Amino acid sequence: MRIEIPCGGCEETGAVISKTDSLLCKMPAVRYDYHIHSSFSDSSASIRDIVEQSVKLRLETIAIIDHFWPSIGSTRGGAGLIKERRESIETMREEYPQIRILEGAEVDINSDGSMAPVAGGLDQFDIVIGSVHWGSDSRHWASAVTGAADRERFEILGHWNGFLSSYRHEHGIMVAEALARNEIAVELNARYEIRYENFLTMAKDKGCKFTMGSDSHHVLEIGRLKDQIQLADALELPLAEI
Repeated sequence: MRIEIPCGGCEETGAVISKTDSLLCKMPAVRYDYHIHSSFSDSSASIRDIVEQSVKLRLETIAIIDHFWPSIGSTRGGAGLIKERRESIETMREEYPQIRILEGAEVDINSDGSMAPVAGGLDQFDIVIGSVHWGSDSRHWASAVTGAADRERFEILGHWNGFLSSYRHEHGIMVAEALARNEIAVELNARYEIRYENFLTMAKDKGCKFTMGSDSHHVLEIGRLKDQIQLADALELPLAEI
């Protein structure tokens, strides 16, 4: 079922709105951002900054996603750091009960299909994004992602084409089938240009669902998902609920 964002301004105030604004009022409502980095890894935003900005944006669910050593993007790691972040998140949950705050991690998918270790393991998180952070051609990308999807635990394949140097349809089929059978969503990521749209439509046909994430590293980037919402609407991509 498609949900539309109501456009209250034009009817309530009589204000004239542009064609662009009118189209945006018809876009499917997305009240979440599942990929927000904090100052516990490579962002300038504190946990409080993130939550307060998300409340201003009227987001209903956010996922605070950080890299932990040795994943790329991490500067620190260890159980103590993760515990410290968890305590900060719990404080914000108590102060802002109107927003759902997920505790998550972005973990590297290695070239052999394993995932980088995280102190305390992955089961401690509400949500895990598995991402390739090394330049790869289509074949090596497919081998790594399918291996991780079948053997490891993660809910979302992050910026799926962000580091791809080439793409072949047969490799995309392998990845989409592995994601679908393991119920792993494909991320529409705001930080990386989305190429190879035919992968998205094929993945939809294979049974994949999709999520959106700003991959924000600054508080003002949170929730900037207009292009991803438009793409999902145009391709009629089914959105996953986390």
